[in-house]
Amino acid sequence: MKKSNLLLIFFMIFGSCECGQDPLVEVLGSPCYTDSDGKVVQVSLNGSKYGELNIGECSTGLTNRDEKGELVCWGETKPDEEDCNNLDDNCNGLVDDDFSGYELYRPYYSDQNSCIPFGVCRYADQTCVNGEWVCHYPDTYGQEVCDGKDNDCDTQVDEDTEEESLFNDGDRYVYTGDPDTINVGECRAGYKECIDGVISVRNMRTPTREICGNDDDDDCDGLTDEIENDSVEKDFALVIDYSGSMSMIIESVADALCSWSSQGVLQNSRFAVIAIGHTDNTDFRETKLLTDFTDSGTACDIIRAANRPNFAGGTELQLDAVFNVNLAGSEQYVSWSANNRNVLIFSDEMLQEYMFADIQDGIESIVEQCTDIQYTIGAFIDYNTIDQALWVDLTQRCNGFLDYLSFNPRQMIDTLNYWIGTDC
Repeated sequence: MKKSNLLLIFFMIFGSCECGQDPLVEVLGSPCYTDSDGKVVQVSLNGSKYGELNIGECSTGLTNRDEKGELVCWGETKPDEEDCNNLDDNCNGLVDDDFSGYELYRPYYSDQNSCIPFGVCRYADQTCVNGEWVCHYPDTYGQEVCDGKDNDCDTQVDEDTEEESLFNDGDRYVYTGDPDTINVGECRAGYKECIDGVISVRNMRTPTREICGNDDDDDCDGLTDEIENDSVEKDFALVIDYSGSMSMIIESVADALCSWSSQGVLQNSRFAVIAIGHTDNTDFRETKLLTDFTDSGTACDIIRAANRPNFAGGTELQLDAVFNVNLAGSEQYVSWSANNRNVLIFSDEMLQEYMFADIQDGIESIVEQCTDIQYTIGAFIDYNTIDQALWVDLTQRCNGFLDYLSFNPRQMIDTLNYWIGTDC
């Protein structure tokens, strides 16, 4: 009997049974696992069950007795929740998967997502790559740029400080005039600022026509108030925004015109008035010719008469007005004389158009027109207008100037006098 028992034990340990069932005789130290009922089940080293239980981080244990003499499976490792560690924790033959074969994933709204929760980073999802959680940030994540977004995800938008500069030193200052004229007379470079996500160029002055009597070298040739043309007769087409918010400024423009009626340098100059943002409550895109060329005093009265709330509320089509006032045959065309042509725009809105493909197409069309028939464009806009770069492009390429509106009547009149109204 003892020999038979020894043979049986030998067969149990070294046999090739594939059944994976309980051996007939308990052998301490043999491979085992604990089933769902808590029962210790011994398995053969060569059985299929042994292979199934030793995948990934899972392993069978070894049979042993606890302190109470109960049979236990010591050292057994069962499947666990998959973690991002480059291991097969759930023992399904795949590394760092979510039990369905897909890579581990944390959506941006998950409490476990550890990506930066600010700025453009706030919607970043995470995936497990080579045992590490990787955040998938958008392409706009990184160095701060002027786009109205928190690109570096530090809770601040478009910050431009000495420590975190939006522009390189060599790129911050802009001058589009003849390089030989910079820092001569009134000419100076402008500087870039980021306003509401748009790059604006502030305070750039390039050469303009010499203005008689202002004690400045406007054309930046080293001479002040030199007489370049014997004629002081000029035509000014005034494109004025009547949309509502301009009411006080319109009064200042009218005051300046009335004062010019007695100034010698402008006695022979003529003024036409084109209203934009002007509506009769039927056509909100209306651009209306209030008067063809007349003297400054008459233009002053006409501007005031139209400055009433019931005319306000239309669309401010500045580009359409400039183009049409110089387009023979249009309803807004004015009777230009042989004198030099000047268009002056007064508007506190962004550039707008209706008749062109887009704003840039409108600018290009006007630049071609002003170059062909030789007229200048000056503009008075709101200091905080976010498309200043476009205004600079329009006025500079048509040999004009860009300045700012003021609700202070005296300051607005002084600005107008500076550019066109001072006698010699």
